[in-house]
Amino acid sequence: MKKATCKDMRGACSLEFQGETAEEMGGKCRQHVMQMVESGDAPHKAALDTMMAQSKEDQMKWYGEFTANFDSLQDA
Repeated sequence: MKKATCKDMRGACSLEFQGETAEEMGGKCRQHVMQMVESGDAPHKAALDTMMAQSKEDQMKWYGEFTANFDSLQDA
């Protein structure tokens, strides 16, 4: 099991997520960010806007790098 913060995954805070896979961890972070945006949190909205302003290609490149480097994340 690995861990990373919301900021480590392009979010806006230091909330920590754990997961057995990059997909699991990414899903948890995505859900968190969406909840924060829905509650009116400006820093998370800005982080989401920044990510969404990137091309799909750039988004996929970042996700590919995150997935490829998942094993190097800190152990939970």
